[in-house]
Parts: sequence; structure tokens; C-alpha cells
Amino acid sequence: MVRSTRVVTAIVLARALGPVDLGIAATAITCFELVRILANNGLGQMVIRAEPEQLDAICNTAWSLIWKICFGMTALQLAAGLIITHMTGRAELMPMIACLAAVYLTMPPGMVQGWLLQREQRMGMISGIYASQVVADNFLAILLAVTGFGAWAIVLPKLLTAPVWLLGVRLARPWHRNDAAGQLPPRAMWTYSAPILASEILVAVRSNADKMLVAAMLGLEALGVYYFAYSAGYGLSIGLTGALTAASFPHLAATRSPAELLERFDRALRRLALPISGLILLQSLAIFFYVPLLFGEKWLPYAPVVAVLCMSAATKSCSDLAAQLLRAAGMPGMELRASIIFTAVLLGAFAVALPFGLMIGVIVIAVVSITLQAAFAFWARAKVKALAQVTALIQVTALFRVAGVIDDPPRSVSLEASV
Repeated sequence: MVRSTRVVTAIVLARALGPVDLGIAATAITCFELVRILANNGLGQMVIRAEPEQLDAICNTAWSLIWKICFGMTALQLAAGLIITHMTGRAELMPMIACLAAVYLTMPPGMVQGWLLQREQRMGMISGIYASQVVADNFLAILLAVTGFGAWAIVLPKLLTAPVWLLGVRLARPWHRNDAAGQLPPRAMWTYSAPILASEILVAVRSNADKMLVAAMLGLEALGVYYFAYSAGYGLSIGLTGALTAASFPHLAATRSPAELLERFDRALRRLALPISGLILLQSLAIFFYVPLLFGEKWLPYAPVVAVLCMSAATKSCSDLAAQLLRAAGMPGMELRASIIFTAVLLGAFAVALPFGLMIGVIVIAVVSITLQAAFAFWARAKVKALAQVTALIQVTALFRVAGVIDDPPRSVSLEASV
């Protein structure tokens, strides 16, 4: 549903707006997406993974923290809007960025409820709420675009449809604070969630800093072309990988055994991630046919840009699933280290390639992304496989010790060392 309505929206926007309007909207949306990533701070993963006896305390703590985080996000985006408006000289950007900042104030009353829905693996309900919001956003964008709202047609629906999500999660999963359960020390929450937040920030940097580089090095018109390529190709593809991520983490986190976790990962890789990669490759081949047909002949010269950018997402489903594997295994720090390397290499290569033209830059992004994402998936699986092997050795050693086959190690020797 979301993909089909987004295709229609992209068609209307491409015909109703020019590259400059798309570039202005892309600047405001990029600021919004970069700040919004602070909401993906790992608190939700703690709620999803929580042991039953700690769930109420974790929910209480997460509820308190998310209010502070969202107020901070609002202030941060307003400050960023002032800086961006000054740098670009586009006065119309500030009201757009301020409008998007108001979205953060609708988030705290429903975040815990949304996380509990994921914990309970009620994916049908979650997808229904999400689809309702995005479909409403898409149709509003179409309506505003054809009535002459320009760049506001992309920005304003984000705020107008935010209550759809909020009402949906609150009705689907009622939740009230259990004050008797108390709260966990915030430091205990951040120990697990801080690496996840850092990884998500780096994902947002990779997803949005490329647009900033295009605007800074090639101008707003080139940014409009790049934003069109993102929306018409890559943006349609990563919706599938996003759905895979949302569904996979609760499923992976439901087990505490590294061996079973690895088995679930392999099954999800075969049944979901690899087929999605195949669909993305097919889409990149079809772009030369559907871009002029759906978006108009004026966009045909940019079809190669759309196709190559779309192809860069071919291995993203495998990489995203591997990230969820590390989080479910309690190893978010390893994901963070890999993400730092990925971000530095990708953006560095893009910055070096852009002066030679947008097409060269997009080719470099595709090659680097596919290579690093595939390597990360193999590396993450190897790490969890090693964890499963060590866990099995420890369990066998403990059984032998109980049976009296081997002696207990001295107090100064750890169990891992004895193994």
C-alpha cells in the first residue's frame, strides 16, 4: 500500500514541481530526518528485549527520557533551521523547518505503546497504523501539489498526519505508568542504548549528508535531480528493507540462545533479505522503462542516475538484518564500530567523486555501498557464530564439572580461561 501510493505521489510531484522546488523541500526534509534520528535511541530495543520482571521499570524510565529527548530535538531543529536559512539565503526554509519540528511534540505520548506493540510482535497492527499515516501523507501531498502549494506540498503533510500514528498506537495498545515498579537508573538504560543511538545517527548521516554534499558542491538544481532519483528509485527500495528491519528485531530478540538466534537470522536471510535484494535489482533494470512513462520525458536524461542509485540498495536488506542480529545478541558496540568505518568510507568517496559529476558520484556510492554492506553481513554473522560456539563450550564445560569429569578452576581463573 505504502509503495503504490508513494509511486503515485512521486509521479504527481515530479510533474507539478521543478528541480528548485524539490531542492528546497529536500533541504527541509533532510534537516528533519537528521534530527529525528535521535528518537531511534535504543530505548525501544530495551523495551522489546526486557525481561518480564523488569518491563514496567524500563517502560517508566523510557517514558521519562523520551519526553526530554523530543523537547531537545525540537529546540535543536529550530536552531538548525536558523543556520540553514542563513547559509542558503532562502527565507522560506525557516517556516518549513519549524513546521516539521512540531512533529516531535506528537511523539512522546505514543512511543512506549509503539514499542510494546513490537515486543508483542503485533506486526499486522503496526503495519496498519504506519500504512494509514503514510497513505494519508501521500494523498495530502498530491492534493497540495496540484493546488499550487509548491515545496510545502511535501513538508506540510508530515505534521498534519502525525496524529494518525499517535491515535493509532494509543488505541491499539493502552499503557499507563506503573509507579510502584519505579525506574531503572538512566545510566543502565544508556549502557545498551547509547551504541544503538550512535549507529542510528551514523545511518542518518549516510542517508542525508549525501544530499548536503550535492547541494554544497553542485547546487540546488543538482540536489533536486538527486532527490528525484532518491524518491523514484532508492526511496521505493528501502521501504522494503525498513519493513524487514521492523519485523525482524522482535523475532530475533525473542530468543536468548545465540545458536537459536543464528538459526533465526539464517532463515530470515534466506526467506526475506535475499528475495528483497533480487526485487531491488529487478527494479533498477525497469527504471529506464518506467521513469519516462510515469514521471514524464523531462526526467528521462536522469534515468541512469535513478537506476544506479537504486542498485546501491541491493545488499541493504542483508546489512540491516545483520545489524538487528548484533542488537539482539547484545552486541550493539560492534555494529557501531562497523558503522563508523562505513560512514567515513562512503561519504569520503562520494565527496571525492562529486566534482567529476553527479553520475560519477552515484556510481561510487553504489560500488562502495554494495561492497561494504555485504562484508558487514558476513562479519556480523561470524561474530554471533563465534559467540554461539563459546557459549556451547562453556555449557559443556559446566556439565563436565557437575559430573566430576574435570575439576573446578582456581578462584583466580575465569571460566572462559578454563575453557
